[in-house]
Amino acid sequence: MKVIIIYASRGGVSKKCAEILRDKISSSFDVSVFDIENAPPSPDSFDIVVIGGSVRMSRINKKLKKYLREHAQTLNKKQTALFLCCGFPEYFDTYVAKQIPKSIIPSLGIHCFGGELKPKNLKGFDKIIVKMLREEIKGADFESYDALHSPLPEIVPENIYRLSDKMRKLL
Repeated sequence: MKVIIIYASRGGVSKKCAEILRDKISSSFDVSVFDIENAPPSPDSFDIVVIGGSVRMSRINKKLKKYLREHAQTLNKKQTALFLCCGFPEYFDTYVAKQIPKSIIPSLGIHCFGGELKPKNLKGFDKIIVKMLREEIKGADFESYDALHSPLPEIVPENIYRLSDKMRKLL
């Protein structure tokens, strides 16, 4: 079976997640991985389609959203999974509700792969914002936890593995 993984990554987190997924399934599937910035092919010739990207300022990448809209009919006929990389997974349902086109109904689900706040891979304003967020989180009083203050976010490999297991069940 042929699998395409399309990702949008500005700071490298979504790319890292796409590569972890590729490595996990490559022994079972013929896998192609594409950055949305490099004009990925139509999903027509693939059996399984996985599309994902990071959430930045509560939004997903515009090109990714455009790809989803343009290929909605095809995606709904295929085995499709979506993933979001977000540093604040407690808002995952809100991101999905507001950012994923309602016309997309992914048969393999929408998954939260976690996220990272690492300024070294960022530039300009993004770097400043991430540094500020890290300092706010690190300076929080964890004795009196609230929803806005949590440990620094990380990728959740278990969620990636869960999707890979779901995909292997299709064989």
